[in-house]
Amino acid sequence: MASKAQSTATKARKTAAPKAAPVKAEQLVTGIVSVDEKPLSEGVKKMTETVEKTAKEAQAKAADFFADVREKATEAAEKGKKFAAEATEFNKANLEALVEAGKIAAKGAQDLGKTNLEYAKKNFEEVQAAVKEVTGVKNPTDFVKLQGEWVRKGFDTAVAQGSKNTEALVKLANDMFQPISNRFAVAADFFKKAA
Repeated sequence: MASKAQSTATKARKTAAPKAAPVKAEQLVTGIVSVDEKPLSEGVKKMTETVEKTAKEAQAKAADFFADVREKATEAAEKGKKFAAEATEFNKANLEALVEAGKIAAKGAQDLGKTNLEYAKKNFEEVQAAVKEVTGVKNPTDFVKLQGEWVRKGFDTAVAQGSKNTEALVKLANDMFQPISNRFAVAADFFKKAA
């Protein structure tokens, strides 16, 4: 029986379909991908167009952004230059105001000194005249009368000279502070503009 089974298997092999020819890779891919390549190429074309369009838009936006940044940086630099120039002029004018105030103070002190020197000279001359008068006094009543006149005259002169000095000092302080006061007004405007 074994031989009968072997012969049946051998017959079956002989009657089986002939062996298939080997399949090439191209045939396999063609079988998987549709034979119509048109939808595939259109999809690739659309994708390429979308990428190109997006890249162009991004490039345009980037160019606009950097142009705007460049413009604003240029404006800021110009404002900085202008502010620095104005600050230099402002400080120069402040220094000039201080120098002017110093000149006014020096002139005022010189004038006050001159006035006080004249007062002292006049006072010395009056004391010399008073000493001469005292030597000419004959009785105590005249001496007391003369002394009362000196005290009154000395007091009046001292009050008058003190008032003159006070007025001169107040005027000097006002005159001396005027250039500086003017600079305060300019400074307020300068810092308003800067802010």
